[in-house]
Amino acid sequence: MSKFTLLLLLVSVAFTFADMDNDPNRAPPCDPAVCVLPDCFCSEAGTTIPGNLPSNNIPQMITITFDDAIDNNNIDLYKEIFNGKRRNPNGCDIKATFFVSNKYSDYSAIKEMHKKGHEIAVRSISHNDDETLWSDTTVDNWGKEMAEMRKIIEKYANLPENSIGGLRAPNLRIGGNHQFRMMEEQKFFYDSSITSTLNNPPLWPYTMHFRMPHSCHGDLQNCPTG
Repeated sequence: MSKFTLLLLLVSVAFTFADMDNDPNRAPPCDPAVCVLPDCFCSEAGTTIPGNLPSNNIPQMITITFDDAIDNNNIDLYKEIFNGKRRNPNGCDIKATFFVSNKYSDYSAIKEMHKKGHEIAVRSISHNDDETLWSDTTVDNWGKEMAEMRKIIEKYANLPENSIGGLRAPNLRIGGNHQFRMMEEQKFFYDSSITSTLNNPPLWPYTMHFRMPHSCHGDLQNCPTG
């Protein structure tokens, strides 16, 4: 191996595992003067409420999500949960987001859930259980797993083109800058893989234009820094 090849390898490894403090291409800290809703939201501590509304005036918001296949083993349970009797305070039925992987999926069942107003998102084609694969894989492989899964769902569940905007990494193993570069290139709007420690007050959802307002939760996680 030449010295030049070794140097490139070391630079690549350093870039992949650089943390938010040491990545020379790291995202800048939050600038609320530039980061303005509806396109961008950030706060230095992650706890600022949009519009500076008092916390006692904010209703509790609950997200309901399910992972992997929708098939004949669980569709009846989903119908029981979302039976039209559980409603939000405004009278609308509760809805969920389904992060779907290809294995065992019944695409007619996926179509049925989408028709009822639930959100369909992606969780990869293979759902490979090798956790290091997701932490270290390339931008191209992320695209093959997530963007191609979106195409499969849209084709076989007959969903409108570009109706799928979100993804969740298998085993919540974040793919660092490679994952988020793929998401930008493939026009995914959000990730539901990054976790944080319990916080009081809780963190508010944020966009990824600026530095994450919390540390990467988990010693082996590869959070985006760029």
